[in-house]
Amino acid sequence: MAEITGAAAIFRVVRERICTLELPFGAVLREVELAKEFGVSRTPVRQALHQLAAFGLVETRNGVGTLVTAGDPDTLADIYQLRIKLAGLIGALATGPCPPEAAGMMRALHDRITAVPVPPGPRAFWQFNEERHEIVNALIENRELRGLHDLYYFKVAPFWFALYAEAPEREFTLLEREVRETVFWLEQGDMRAVANMQENHTAMAARRVEAGFATAEDEPEIAH
Repeated sequence: MAEITGAAAIFRVVRERICTLELPFGAVLREVELAKEFGVSRTPVRQALHQLAAFGLVETRNGVGTLVTAGDPDTLADIYQLRIKLAGLIGALATGPCPPEAAGMMRALHDRITAVPVPPGPRAFWQFNEERHEIVNALIENRELRGLHDLYYFKVAPFWFALYAEAPEREFTLLEREVRETVFWLEQGDMRAVANMQENHTAMAARRVEAGFATAEDEPEIAH
């Protein structure tokens, strides 16, 4: 691992671990252990944990410590309902066409996606998704909406990342399709169409996640 010393870098590493289920819902994060791992004092670790808490990914409980709260199944429906509405607002609050450079960045991402084996592996899947999100998020002119769109993307990430573990080829194929469609509408310069497409793909992901939870709940328990 490259040297990681600042709070921002530690935040990104731990956020990725949470979103990719390396640190699942309910996992306990300990400042001392993280400081030792990254070779830093507890101060930047504490700052990173505070930022994770601001994103709603962790919370501190007295007598327990800092717990991962992202991936809480009780919040699933609420988060996805909000994400679908936020995606629609991207177009509603847009005041102009898509910046031309955004289409170029998304096309370059699509070229990389189509150049790798199917499926590419969980880390590559995560990185492709994060880059797609960053390109779209940067298009949002309204700063408050941009912040909320970013916030809830990461809060819901453990849910859709779990889908990849269940059906990697399906989820990677759907990602390629989403990026390809985004390229098309970005090249048309139509922010409303980009937003509508994002809204549709978010709604489809919500249905797949909810179906996965329903299937899991219906499975009989195995006696031990």
